[in-house]
Formats: sequence, structure tokens, C-alpha cells
Amino acid sequence: MCVDNYPPERLDSPLFTSRSSEIYSWEGSRLLKLFNAEVDPFLIENEKINTIEAYQKGVTKVKCYGMIQIENRTGMIIECVDGKPLISLAGSHPMTAFSVPRLMVELQLQLHQTQTDIIRSYKEMVIASLDTPPLAFLSTKEKEIIMTRLAFLPDGNSILHLDYHPDNIMSDRQSATIIDWMTAARGVPAADVAATLYLLNEGEMIPGLNKVVALALESVRKYLCKHYLKEYQRTTGMTDAEIAPWRLPFLIVRLGVWNIESEVLILQKKIRAALNE
Repeated sequence: MCVDNYPPERLDSPLFTSRSSEIYSWEGSRLLKLFNAEVDPFLIENEKINTIEAYQKGVTKVKCYGMIQIENRTGMIIECVDGKPLISLAGSHPMTAFSVPRLMVELQLQLHQTQTDIIRSYKEMVIASLDTPPLAFLSTKEKEIIMTRLAFLPDGNSILHLDYHPDNIMSDRQSATIIDWMTAARGVPAADVAATLYLLNEGEMIPGLNKVVALALESVRKYLCKHYLKEYQRTTGMTDAEIAPWRLPFLIVRLGVWNIESEVLILQKKIRAALNE
């Protein structure tokens, strides 16, 4: 389905607002994910492709019903899944926080055990990111070093989410599913684990939180990070040495694809530090 020129006045207030989109109620049990006008159309197209592939492979309950155009903004009509984000669920039911790391690992392992040749290559995603304006601070020599390191890393065809954290897992306490597939790629599981470790340890918190809430969430995610990694490694045998080389590629993708203004200088410093390790 593709609908053009849907009247914006017919939309209610958004149910949720993120950095890149707003979520609205739609017909029946569906939602409209309306992307901000400045979001790269290439990323929107990738989210459509990724969502369709993930649904067909059985690793998400989010079904894509088609695209819609509302003035200068593109939207994707998707299935509404029951529940709340895991981080919100843990806030309202504190005892569930102890089971979050294991649930995160169980869902992520389903991804990593699922192969794809449809979703874009993670290594190609890293290479493309090197040519974006936020990475222009790197010299030609530094980019050559990155390309050499990347060439020695394995490829792989597992589905990687690359924005995998409790806010992108919906749960009704009976079942859970992964949402938000814009940055998904195919590659090796260690790359996705490195991304999750960064997001839980170092990623910017949700903008606008008051200091008390921010401190509480920071403590929660540090707990989740420690126990998530322990559980993933216990289950799979994956080592720190397998994960470590994927930190630099994720820093590059985080800067080149997300390009969050408040993170730019921080990520540039982290990339330089990773290059010197």
C-alpha cells in the first residue's frame, strides 16, 4: 500500500516522539510511524526493507503494511504490538528488571541465529559512513587504517539490530518482541554485541530527563549491561577478544548514521582513541 498526500489534520496527537519520528494511532491495530522531514530517505527505505525481512524471518511481530506521504514527511504503517518498552516495564514492575538481561539475550540470539541476504552488509555500512560529513575530521591515512582493520574482520550473514537496548524491546510480561529496524544489518553476532555494550554503557540518555530520573536510569542500564554481557557470554562462549575489534566500527556507524549533534565531538574523540589502541 502506498498513500500519497494524506491530510495531516486527520492525525491525532502523537503517542510517542523519538529523535527521528513520531508514532500515531492508525486504523485498527495499526500505527503510523511518521519520520521527520530531515531523515535520510535511504534510511527510511532501509527500515522498510529490514522490517519486512525481520517479520518474514520470524524475529519480530512488527509487520509493515506500506508507506504513506504526508506533506514533506514519509510514514510507514506498521502493526501495533502489545506492551511497553522493557525499560518502562522495569520501572513500573521493578522485580522484572532482574529478568531483563536474560530476555535480552534470548531475543538477540534468535536474531543472531537467523541468516539473511536481503539486509545490507554491516561492513559496507561502516565503509559508507566514512564518507559522511561527520567523519570528515579523519585524515586519509586514518581512513586507510580503518579500512585495513575492517578487511581483517569476518563478514557473516546473521541479522544484527545495532540499536538493541531495552527501549527497543516491547513486552506485555507474557511475550516480547524487537522494534525499530532502521539500522539493522547483516554480519557477525560480535558486532551486534559490541553495539549493545556501547548503547548501555555510553550512549546518550533520552533528551529532557530530569537529573533524578537520569541517575536512576543510568544505574539500571549499568546493571543491565553487566548482566547482559555475562549472560550472552555464558550462553554462547563469545569472548571479549571477539567483541573488542567491533567497537571502532560501531563508533563510526553511530557518528555517520545517527549523527546526533550532542554526540559528535564525544564520538570523534572516541574514534581517535580507538584508532590509537
